[in-house]
Amino acid sequence: MSDLDRIQACVLNPIDPQSRAARRVAGVIGDSPSRYSKSPALWNAAFQTLEIDARYVALDVAANRLGDLFRAIGESPSFLGLNVTVPHKLAVIKYLDHLEESAKSTGAVNTITRTPSGCLVGANTDGIGFIDTLLSAQFGGSAPLFSTLAGVDALVLGAGGSARAVAFALAPRVAGGKLLIANRHRETAEALAQAISYPDVKTIREDQIADYAPRVKLIVNCTSKGQAGRIESGQAFETYSALAPASGSPGMHDIEDNHRLSLAIAQTVPADAVFYDLVYHPEETVFLRHARQTGHRAVNGRGMIVAQAIEGFMNHICRQELQSAGLHNEETRRRLAHVMLAAM
Repeated sequence: MSDLDRIQACVLNPIDPQSRAARRVAGVIGDSPSRYSKSPALWNAAFQTLEIDARYVALDVAANRLGDLFRAIGESPSFLGLNVTVPHKLAVIKYLDHLEESAKSTGAVNTITRTPSGCLVGANTDGIGFIDTLLSAQFGGSAPLFSTLAGVDALVLGAGGSARAVAFALAPRVAGGKLLIANRHRETAEALAQAISYPDVKTIREDQIADYAPRVKLIVNCTSKGQAGRIESGQAFETYSALAPASGSPGMHDIEDNHRLSLAIAQTVPADAVFYDLVYHPEETVFLRHARQTGHRAVNGRGMIVAQAIEGFMNHICRQELQSAGLHNEETRRRLAHVMLAAM
């Protein structure tokens, strides 16, 4: 049985046939990344540009097959590594052999590198990618969103794997400002707040967002609300805004209430505040549409997905391949930024 046959037995979707002809393979795992992930387009464009004989695939994996999948990958010398998306960023940790500090501190993994000996090493590049898109010039040449984050009051929506990376990245940079975490399950938000070494962090309920939104300069959606392709218990997440609660009972009345409250809250947010949505599919979520309609700067997760992909490619999953080819340098990073953005 080939490496990909062992892996195919653990996933729900058919693996890209072109991968069988490649010398090396990498991929992304989640509940259904084959339906929405842009990562295969980005990574395969990068492999082609750098003339690396490798292929990147999307793997839909149920939670109860993660253990089988990681055993198969550990036994597969052709596999370079994995990216991890919702909902597995926390669940994968128990199957890994080692965690880098970025994953230890956040308690979430989005990048896994397979070493030549078969060890699986977890890291988190979400925080690096997020901060880079806030403080660096935006793709296309526009000015940075912030010259500094010091003193900025920030509201993080969600408390899952992506929210942990964002919150841990923000905490040391918003010195003098407040860090607010809103989540449907407040106990999850409180656990995150306790894990962050920052004195001015506060958790709030979803129904308190309206009380705190008028005081912040940055709102970051780290939830699945607004994401296309995400359906749980019959509820399509794309139809909702993360700025307001959803009852959990799908229906037109619930959606209308969510939209009405979201727009009303957006109207109270300071005019110079930034709305940042980690979701990049669709390009404009309800959350971002309401930001735009109320005159705010609105940014989706497109830049972040490129920034964290470059970090994962350069310094984790493909580091050894690049070093062997003499390509682990700043010129390669610039080439990756160009080609990955074009592939989005």
